[in-house]
Amino acid sequence: MKKNKYIFVLLLLISITVVCSIGTFFYVKLNNEQVAKEDEILVMTSCNPVYIATLNLLDGVEGYKVQNLSQPTTGCLHDYTLTTEDMKNLSKADVLIVNGGGMEGYLDDVVAAYPDLKIIDTYEAIEHSDGFIGMDEYLIEEDEEESHEEEDEVSEHHHDHGANSHIWMDDRLYACQVAAIANELMGPNPNREETPISKNFFEYSHKLDNEIDKQGLDVAVANENVAILHEAFAYTAQSLGANVVATMDLDEERQVSAGEVSAFIDEIKEHNVKLVFAEYDYGKSMGDLIEEQTDAKVVYLETLVHGTYDKDSYIFVQNNNYMKIKETL
Repeated sequence: MKKNKYIFVLLLLISITVVCSIGTFFYVKLNNEQVAKEDEILVMTSCNPVYIATLNLLDGVEGYKVQNLSQPTTGCLHDYTLTTEDMKNLSKADVLIVNGGGMEGYLDDVVAAYPDLKIIDTYEAIEHSDGFIGMDEYLIEEDEEESHEEEDEVSEHHHDHGANSHIWMDDRLYACQVAAIANELMGPNPNREETPISKNFFEYSHKLDNEIDKQGLDVAVANENVAILHEAFAYTAQSLGANVVATMDLDEERQVSAGEVSAFIDEIKEHNVKLVFAEYDYGKSMGDLIEEQTDAKVVYLETLVHGTYDKDSYIFVQNNNYMKIKETL
């Protein structure tokens, strides 16, 4: 009986030792994981198009975490105000990547609150590079001359639009944004061509080149006159070589007078416009009126400001937009 008691105590002590060892193991493991997470470079992005670009560039790259700021469920990014959660996330961020060009109206507040935060402004990068991001070492050799010519043409159109910062709607300018982000993330690395980010840049650039399907619209719509009901679609028209002859930028706060409507309708008739690009939420009623009073057809497109955060969503939405235009012709 006394022997059984000793055996019981011994087993109890062994059990306690095992439990404590396991607990210590998991505590150390969890603590190490937490330290590893703290060592990650937190990259915050300001909007869906920039987030998608960054997600593709850092896909599978160790040591980075990509997170997008909160997004408005309706309306444009111009009027978005940062939430408390946004500010909390920015306090922990190492990099903030923005579209720029005035799209993020809160940017001055961020700079004031976090003066040491590295900010990558893609619009500014394109402005300063005259439309070419300086990725010479990443351009395929046989396409280098053609790429320079195309980028110069895109840059010229881009500057013509001035304050219109929806540059991602032209896939050629979006490719410039992707290059600008890659350049800044890789920094002065002397072996940048061997980095995972460089590999992802190549892969995503080729994907944009090969998988965006304009379905012949860059021939069918080239030099045709179009009208737009959202300034973002000036870049859609630009990507197809179409001429924007009438613009009415509609949003949730825009109050349109009868005189403006009449003048817009007159422009459509005068320039023999057959296509009008609009966003459904704010352009539907005006679109109905246009189709009642003119021969133009209204096609409702997505701006990519809202939507899913899937890394292939840019290509999907652009192709869907081009398909809608094709079906309207």
